[in-house]
Amino acid sequence: MTQYSSLELKEASSQDSDLLLELMSGFNQEENINFDTELYRERRHIAFDSPQLVKLWMIIANSCAVGYAVLTFSFSFEFGGILATIDEIYIVPEKRGKGLGASVLQLLAQEAIICGATTLSGDISDEKPWLFTFYKRAGFECYPYCPFYKHL
Repeated sequence: MTQYSSLELKEASSQDSDLLLELMSGFNQEENINFDTELYRERRHIAFDSPQLVKLWMIIANSCAVGYAVLTFSFSFEFGGILATIDEIYIVPEKRGKGLGASVLQLLAQEAIICGATTLSGDISDEKPWLFTFYKRAGFECYPYCPFYKHL
């Protein structure tokens, strides 16, 4: 269990824009992904306008924003309907290693169910092998798929 007396996912809004972009910048820096503030500002607006496809949450622990999470939605016959994918989850480095991430995964699963999802998925980078243990401990299974992507 975490050391936090309160933990919640607060749906992100335009009032969270600056902090959300700051946190996204931290995530992208850690993942070695190019971060263009204006491009992400535009993408954030698209996300806010498409709640059927994407949900953004601020992670709030003890009344303080400590990260953010993004779920995206698609449909899968194989997995029985709506598939929720953890697109991004980021907790500021100084708050990690205290059980917060595991609790956030539980909250994301609850939110996915509320949104009608039958399955929750998350991608793990080969560069972060410790995440395999983290996700397995949270009840995730590794499927023998290797995703391919084509930017359009």
